[in-house]
Parts: sequence; C-alpha cells; structure tokens
Amino acid sequence: MSISQEIAPHLPHLRRFSRALSGSQDSGDAYVVAVLEALVADPSIFPEGLSPRVGLYHLFLKIWNSVDDVHTVLNFDPSETEAVHSIQTITPQARQAFLLLSVEGFNPPEIAKILDADVADVGALIDQADREIAEQIPPAAIMIIEDEPLTAANLQVLVKSLGHHVTGVARTH
Repeated sequence: MSISQEIAPHLPHLRRFSRALSGSQDSGDAYVVAVLEALVADPSIFPEGLSPRVGLYHLFLKIWNSVDDVHTVLNFDPSETEAVHSIQTITPQARQAFLLLSVEGFNPPEIAKILDADVADVGALIDQADREIAEQIPPAAIMIIEDEPLTAANLQVLVKSLGHHVTGVARTH
C-alpha cells in the first residue's frame, strides 16, 4: 500500500488538529497542505517504524515546529470560541500534547513517539497544560449539593484546592 493510501483516512483528523493548534481554519489547512507537499516532494521523509497515523502527526509536528515564530504569529480566527482562543495561550509543546490527547485521542506512548519525547515527559506536558488551563478559569462560588457527608467533604476540599470558594454544602436542592 502506498503512503498516500495509508495516510488518506487520517487527513480529516490532521486538519482538525492543525486548525486547533494554529487557531484558524485557513492557517491550519495551509500547514496540512505544506506537509502533503513536502511528502510528495520527498516521500522518504515519512518516518519509518511508526503507524501511518502516528507517523503523519509526527511529520506534521516536525514541520510545524521547524517554522520560525509559529508559536507567536498565529492567525486567530475572531469567530472562534473563547475556549479555542484559551487553548492557544497554552505553552506550545504542552498545547500539542494536550490536543493530541484530548482532541485526537492518542495515548501517552503514541504522543511520546509523535513528539520524540519520553512518556514521562508527555505526562509532565499534559500536567502543565492542565495547570495553564486551570489558571485561566477565574475563581467561582460553588454550592455543593451531596447527600453523602464524606463525599461532600471530599468535594469541598477538591473545590477549594482548585482555588474556588465553597458557598455552602447541602444534602438536597
């Protein structure tokens, strides 16, 4: 089977990933086109020993990360939701790991292969992304409604540890 046949089923997913990573449809699609053009020009750049899906994302991020200032000159689409814009503010490699896990459904060993990293490093990147996302969420006033006292107490500790304020705990609504 040819490389084009192997990667074709994964291209719509790569476009989604690229759009989320770049912050815009046009920019995301342009990066996918650049990867495909590079692959047509030199098929030997496709990584050996990886599944077609993992290899495609690996090649994409190798090209993505090689572009100067790609992390600071992103073309944000003003029509995108605030959540999409918030993802753009995450540190670049942590954002890549977060999107590979949460949007694309790769597991940590696959992400490690895509990023040329150790699985432990991937865990640290995902933790970093989680922290950076949590920092963007303003503290909230939370009312806990839970009829099990031990569960309510655990929820209260968790909510406070995330920087939110517990307004009260009730057994029923």
